[in-house]
Amino acid sequence: MLLVISVVASALLALIDQLMPNSFIKKQRLLSKLFSTTLFYTINRIIGATIAVAVFFKVGPNFLVSPDTGGAMLDLATQLGVLVPVMLLFQTFILEFGAMEFLGSFVGFIVRPIFKVSEICAVNIISAWVGPGNAAIIGTQELFKKGYFTVKEAAVIGSLFSTSSVGWVVLVCSVLDVMDSFGAIFIGITLIGVILGFIGVRIPPIKNYPDLYVDGSSETKIKVKKQGSALNNAFVSSSERANDVTVNNFLSKIDNMLFYVLWLTPIIIFWGTAALAISLFTPVLGWISLPVEYVLTLANVEDARVTASAIMSGFADNYLPVILGKGISSAESKTIIAMMSILQLIFMSEIATLLTSTNIVKKFLDVIIIFVQRTFIALPFVILFVKFLY
Repeated sequence: MLLVISVVASALLALIDQLMPNSFIKKQRLLSKLFSTTLFYTINRIIGATIAVAVFFKVGPNFLVSPDTGGAMLDLATQLGVLVPVMLLFQTFILEFGAMEFLGSFVGFIVRPIFKVSEICAVNIISAWVGPGNAAIIGTQELFKKGYFTVKEAAVIGSLFSTSSVGWVVLVCSVLDVMDSFGAIFIGITLIGVILGFIGVRIPPIKNYPDLYVDGSSETKIKVKKQGSALNNAFVSSSERANDVTVNNFLSKIDNMLFYVLWLTPIIIFWGTAALAISLFTPVLGWISLPVEYVLTLANVEDARVTASAIMSGFADNYLPVILGKGISSAESKTIIAMMSILQLIFMSEIATLLTSTNIVKKFLDVIIIFVQRTFIALPFVILFVKFLY
């Protein structure tokens, strides 16, 4: 109920801002940040709010209010509306107390040659990989604004490493009944994820993103000091960072918490519901799955057609492959679905919308390209890994 009220308020205030350019909204910093937006995003919010109200009162066409479309998105948005703000606050204890500087000094040297990013990106890459991807994207945007990352580095972290957390991998493996192979599956996801990251930063569109900081310069103002051993550097840099922490470091997170709930939630509900409805109520999914089905058939994977549809449905939502693949009997096929649903990373119900809404990825076309790239680069590696596993 509270989330529906928040979403409706977000849409109404954005509409007021559009109709009254000199309203009170633009005169207040936080209100302006949350509700002053473009006509496109205002329309997105209105549609998202309409869907939320329709689902809550169970009024409207089935393709919108079904438990598998709008109902699923409202449930997801409610969970994330609690989880993400808490994760953003928790992230303060990690990031503001020197973890960026510590890992940047101690293990950051690994990420530069592999992913072509600075050492200080190491902690966000790791946290994005093992923690909630939504919180990682919001956190990455915040650190970009503070001058930690370049445009390209923010795009690399957000679009190549923001998975759905270790807990989500456990859930996917449990529902698909492949939990016995969880350890091997997670290792496989990690290894193939490194390969995808290695390739992804070297091809368009990510390759074409500028190595410039938020102020337009090519030099960062955040310096990681080097004094003696790597371990010593790590402790010195992180200690100096932690020494500067004040209560404002925590209060500043309120903006991002409200931004997620009020700015992004209605947009996520709209696009997530639209993607799920197209996947479940139209033949489009079958058409776009044909190339994947062909590859799976060549690899002699059982239930190739259903497996292909499950894999490509991942663009709509990362749980949809699990729903579509749950009835498959082949453990091999279900493991392929489980791994691909994580490795694809880009899905409209959340991550894709977050990437474009926060401007970490500049164009929606880039989001589609990255999804297709990750799908078709990962698929051969996943098939080989699963064939070896079984």
